[in-house]
Amino acid sequence: MKTSSESAVQQPLGRILSQLGRNYLRQLNTELSYLDIDRNYYALLLINEGKGNITQNELAAKLESDKVSMVRIIDYLTEKGYVNRIRSSSDKRKYCLTLTPKGIQAIPGIKEAIQKATTVALCGMEASQIAFFMQSLDIIKSNLKKANNTAL
Repeated sequence: MKTSSESAVQQPLGRILSQLGRNYLRQLNTELSYLDIDRNYYALLLINEGKGNITQNELAAKLESDKVSMVRIIDYLTEKGYVNRIRSSSDKRKYCLTLTPKGIQAIPGIKEAIQKATTVALCGMEASQIAFFMQSLDIIKSNLKKANNTAL
């Protein structure tokens, strides 16, 4: 006989991964509570890595995000004072993204918080388990990407 806490229905993989993502972000937000943003930390790292030469489209490709979501992300980070859009000198239709001094100042803390949250998340796992887990996630991502591309 099943207790009320047990369920005959297994949680879908997407739900489990979504819960992991939310809990990971919650951990990051706790570590970065001194910042006035609560998301898009990785976008800031990628913009920093681009050293003023990354466009919105390039960032969207790296984040695997659509253009509408990308505009929302950049608008949010711009309104909060972390990012500037600078018109490209070579192509007036494009904008390059740069970090403001506030954005640059946030980068070390973001890197440290990501490292800390990852350590918390993977605590108790051996290096071989972590490697297998990461490979498994890559396979799942690839499988779903292929399935979604063939469905179009």
